[in-house]
Amino acid sequence: MEKFSTLAPGRLSVLIAQGLSGHHPLFGADAIRAAFQDPGVDLPVAPEDAGEVGQALLALCRDPPEVARGAVEELAPAARTSLIRLYFRLLDRAQAEARPRPAAH
Repeated sequence: MEKFSTLAPGRLSVLIAQGLSGHHPLFGADAIRAAFQDPGVDLPVAPEDAGEVGQALLALCRDPPEVARGAVEELAPAARTSLIRLYFRLLDRAQAEARPRPAAH
């Protein structure tokens, strides 16, 4: 968990740890599937969505899960998709950092 706190501050580190075990409490399965149906999966957050996504990320870091989930649900669809994609990029990065590194010889 300490490793994740540098990658994801506050409560977000708990969500990342849960996500690594396959539990994604902030996003419904349908929303996750929909976010990855679009071929632009690897695109960065769109400039027009950045403010909303940033506010939602702050909620994920500081607020209890039920408040954070409400913030996610209030996002415009494009911003929610961007947030879901960003969340999964964070999961990928956390998973890569959690892998044991080969010993140096």
